[in-house]
Amino acid sequence: MTILNVLTVFKKALKKIQTIYFCLKKIDWRKAYTLYNKEADIILWYYPLYRKNIFTQSIERDFAFINAFVEQNLPFKVFFGKNIGKYSNKKIFYSVTKYYDGNGFKNYAMILYHISKQLEEQSNIVYPTSHETLLWENKLHMHKQFNDLNINQPKTVFISQETDLSKIELDYPFLIKEPHSSSSMGLYKVNSLTELHNLINTKKPFSRNNALLAQKIIDMRKDVRVILVGDKIMLHYWRINLSNEWKPTATGYGSKVDFEFFPNKWEDYIKNEFKKLNITTGGFDVTWDKDDLEKEPYFLEISPFYQPNPKADMTNVSYSYGEYKKKFKLINSWDKIFVDVVFELQSETVSHFLNKHA
Repeated sequence: MTILNVLTVFKKALKKIQTIYFCLKKIDWRKAYTLYNKEADIILWYYPLYRKNIFTQSIERDFAFINAFVEQNLPFKVFFGKNIGKYSNKKIFYSVTKYYDGNGFKNYAMILYHISKQLEEQSNIVYPTSHETLLWENKLHMHKQFNDLNINQPKTVFISQETDLSKIELDYPFLIKEPHSSSSMGLYKVNSLTELHNLINTKKPFSRNNALLAQKIIDMRKDVRVILVGDKIMLHYWRINLSNEWKPTATGYGSKVDFEFFPNKWEDYIKNEFKKLNITTGGFDVTWDKDDLEKEPYFLEISPFYQPNPKADMTNVSYSYGEYKKKFKLINSWDKIFVDVVFELQSETVSHFLNKHA
């Protein structure tokens, strides 16, 4: 391992330790102690020994669950270990992560579906619900849902190994998406049939997936992530591609982030489309052809479990928002504002979910 790699790992470790510190500091542990009850109906399931990495990204959500229970005066207990199946007639919360798939299945999203489904069949109320887990990093199911619910999306075609690639009814260039991926991973732009064949033969996506998605490219240079809980828009931000060429707008690609402007004309429309999905919370990626906000919006994706980008002041800085996220800072730390927004979202999520299932 090079010195640069060592420093990178060290910086990530420092950032994670700092993040945990911010989480611990936000919780009223004295009140948590009084609410903790081994016989409580509310259970936070934490399964660290089953995860490849105890301090995965979801640890912020685990702490935020505890904070939500404390803020809302809810007696709770934490269950450690894999034997969650012994419970019935409880309200069970757990954080979504692919590390619950200890056997390395290709469709790791289905593992969580079966966990939630079985717990529900034992008369538990489970967050996330089995329905919600099916939408997590499972683009095949998600786009089928968009079709079934008439949610406006770019034209999307499902392809398998048996598909005649020359007969895909999309104009080049178009996108190829692997169904179990996030943060623009497993996303490819192909400009010709030759490129498509090369992609299939070199990247071998069918070794990881039974089917792929081919999708029309919308002529856009920005999209807006809209995070909702129930019928509330909790957070929004534009991801703006500053180049003249199409590319993913994820902040890891250097996109500019704008937290100010919101297309109010489409607020109710976005809420209504979200309501169709019948999920507790989600991050919608919404865009417009040629960035024309007068046109009907396209919904690119929905994720019921997401990493929010908290609002940050990026004036008078020489780095992008994506670079800011990676920096270790004692003052004006991105990790601090990230923890703040995760705790706010989780508190609203718990409140909405319990009210819905009261």
